[in-house]
Amino acid sequence: MIHNIVLEETTLPPRQVIEHYRRAYKMVNGREPGVRYAGNYWYFVNNEAVHHSVLIREIARLRDLAQKQTLMSADKGIINRLIAKLRSL
Repeated sequence: MIHNIVLEETTLPPRQVIEHYRRAYKMVNGREPGVRYAGNYWYFVNNEAVHHSVLIREIARLRDLAQKQTLMSADKGIINRLIAKLRSL
């Protein structure tokens, strides 16, 4: 979804960019980021000025990272179940 948005990044309103970033950041870090729109395609993210295009790329990176974390935890769950099953034999 966000990968399609990257191609049309200038058409996305600041409110949606902020919401997408908050969700992606919270998925990875487990807490809300400090983010606000400063105007003219600039945002303040955790008191640091970030341009719109950089923020869009960061959203994509965070979503990819969240997906990898989910897959890794699923793999660990499968491995733990296999170990438990082998121990019970």
